[in-house]
Amino acid sequence: MVQYSQTSWQEYTLANMLETMRYAPMNVTIGKSPVIHYTLPQAIEAGEIVRYTVMVGFHKISWTGRISAINNGKIMVRLDKGPFRGFNASHMFTDEGNLTACYDEFSFQGFNEFPEEAFAKVMDSASIVYAIASRKDTRDALAAIESKKQTQGFNAIDQSATAG
Repeated sequence: MVQYSQTSWQEYTLANMLETMRYAPMNVTIGKSPVIHYTLPQAIEAGEIVRYTVMVGFHKISWTGRISAINNGKIMVRLDKGPFRGFNASHMFTDEGNLTACYDEFSFQGFNEFPEEAFAKVMDSASIVYAIASRKDTRDALAAIESKKQTQGFNAIDQSATAG
């Protein structure tokens, strides 16, 4: 079994943090150390999917987890699909004034694609990146695309109304 935990503080309000974590980062800077990022679902409710990725250089390991429970603001997740026989996670975000504290814990069991020892070594040097600015870029790009679609739809309606 491989276990991982990280606590960090982000310079964003709790509401801003939770809203932004619902968008995948547009890009993540990869260095020598492995990085982990995850994306929360639009609705944080039991049964919803959380998407996870570990980047190790150019190698990417992705999986999904399903929210099993939410208890006192703690989001508990179990494996949905991925290269493990078992995966559990908990994520907790707490308001600390102008900061949001992020507490993340992962537990991995049974590896299908690689030796557990190799994955344990990767996780020993890994860190979670929240990539808030990159997630906001994704949100802005998606909003621009949606706005363009709506504008094109209105133009099509306007053209059909005047054609004849």
